[in-house]
This record gives sequence, C-alpha cells and structure tokens, in this order.
Amino acid sequence: MDATRPPTSIADLRHALDAVGLQRGDKIIVHTALSAFGRVDGGPDAVVDLLLEQVGPEGTVVFPTFTGDTIISAILGGAGGASGAVILPNVDNVDLSDMRHPRIEHIDTGAVPRAARRRTDFAKSNHPLYSIAGKGPLMPRLIAASEKYIFASQADKDLYLLAMAGGKALLLGCDLISNSSIHLISEFAGLDYKVQDRPYWKMTVDEFLALPRTRQAELLRIHCGMCLSYDIKKRYDRIEEPLRQANALRMTQVNSACIRLIDTQAMLRVGLEAVRRNPWLMADKIEKPAHG
Repeated sequence: MDATRPPTSIADLRHALDAVGLQRGDKIIVHTALSAFGRVDGGPDAVVDLLLEQVGPEGTVVFPTFTGDTIISAILGGAGGASGAVILPNVDNVDLSDMRHPRIEHIDTGAVPRAARRRTDFAKSNHPLYSIAGKGPLMPRLIAASEKYIFASQADKDLYLLAMAGGKALLLGCDLISNSSIHLISEFAGLDYKVQDRPYWKMTVDEFLALPRTRQAELLRIHCGMCLSYDIKKRYDRIEEPLRQANALRMTQVNSACIRLIDTQAMLRVGLEAVRRNPWLMADKIEKPAHG
C-alpha cells in the first residue's frame, strides 16, 4: 500500500457506487481488491456496511468467501505454482480435517469477504472450496445451490441463479479476471479449457468428501485443468469492450482504482456471442514444453 496516496473515504466510495448505478433492491456479488484504493476509512467492515446500505434490505449482497486456492493446493501437496488454468499458492500445515466448515484464515478472496464471513447476522454456505456469505432475501436459495455440488457448473451454479434473478457483479478495485460469474460464459459455450471436469459436475459435496484423499486430488487436478495438454493464460479483459458497447458494464474511478458494475445476464449473452465467433477470445493457449 502506498502511504503517500490520499485515503479513500466512504463518501468517495458511495459517490462512485451512485455513478455506476448501484441502487436499492440490487442483487450483487462483490469482488474486491481493497489495496487498490490505498487506505479506506473504516476498513473492510465499513465497505460491507456501505454495500448493505446502498442496496437496502430488499437487495442482496453476496461475498465470495472462496477457500479453493488454499484447500486445493494443500490436497495436492502444498507446493503451489502454475499449472493448467490455475496458479496455486505455496501452503503448509493446512488443517483438512473438517472441510465442511471453511475457515476464515483460508479465504483467498481478500479482506472484505473475510469481514463478511465474520458477521454473525450473515447467511453463509459451507462449500469446501467455493463458499459464499451475504445478506438479503435471495441468500437462502443461493446457499442451497452453493452447498449441493462440489464442481457446480452452468445452471446449477449459485451465480447462475443470481444472474437469472437480475443479479450484477460489482468489482471494487479489481478487473474482470476476478469476476467469478464470467465462468458461466465458458461453461455454457462448452469451451475446451473449461469443461474438462464435466463428468463430475453432478458430484455432490458429500460424495466428494467421502472419497479417499488420493481420489480427491485426482479430481481436483482435472478441475483445475492440470490434465490439459496445454496451459492457458486468462484474458477475460478482452470481453470488457464488447460489454461496454452493449451497455452491460459501467465504470468509474476512485483514487485511480476502478469500480465496475456488470449486468450478469447481459454479460452472458454478449460473452456467448463473442466466443461463438472466437472460442479463444478469453484465453491464450500456451503449449507445454516438451519433455525428454
């Protein structure tokens, strides 16, 4: 964090949220990189409070309290590194004895989701990899979807349910690579690098947790694209201009940090048309080095 940058006030953020059109009754999933704003007055909890205030009690605010990077890396041995479609962290001494209850220290989506997970009045799902926390009338339905399948995809996703309810993705200080809803495009389009674990999309969380650790590791390698004959570099930024042209994305800035609000249904429609024309629009295919 750059100590010379002016602090970002909650009033600054409120003005920016008004500018991108976030309003009462909205249903949003929020991805954050708080460090992009420098110091934020009140910290993560003040950001959570602001978002709840902005959408009101009739709206729903969802935070991705994902632990997948940490848990997957630990199951695969903890060495981390880049492989397939993921970059996993180096981890050690991760407690895997109870994956039914995600631990706050394992959340890899930032300080704001961690603050949301601590809220005693928030609804929370307990997916071993991709849990959510939030508040609002839609949360019971989202949690039921979140907790069902270990690799939920397409119409089974909690994010698809949110989209069909008119949901939006709010990106605070981060770009489209952090937008988990964007995976809906590659899944519904059947893109080569995203559907390698299709045979396991209907595997429940309970079925996965009952597997031996070696089998869990095997399925997670498939899920992460480590079984592909190539690697990929995500280029979700390339979908931004088509979204802007379709009025599906609104942007503003606060202290040089960008705030984006994306209509998820429109994003799915625009994205599917874009990848129909160019299946490799959202990723670069990288050949793996030959061995031997």
